[in-house]
Amino acid sequence: MHYEDIFEQIEVITLFKEGNIKPLRFKWNGRVYKINRINGQWTSPQGYNKQIHFSLIADSSDYFEILLDTSNYEWQVARVCLEG
Repeated sequence: MHYEDIFEQIEVITLFKEGNIKPLRFKWNGRVYKINRINGQWTSPQGYNKQIHFSLIADSSDYFEILLDTSNYEWQVARVCLEG
């Protein structure tokens, strides 16, 4: 497996329900990835704001870490672990 830090802005389709955030799909490098499973979620402080991180597996079987920055409500792909 090969891990790589990315930190690039992405577009994410997200479900906001009952105070929870659930990313469903994201677009990165011109490709749309369907999120098959969220493995974990955690928050890291960023001054007065925070970043909400999600560890997930996409339909490509690759592992991703994406994050939502609450200072500007932009999503990023933070890290990727490519299987293939």
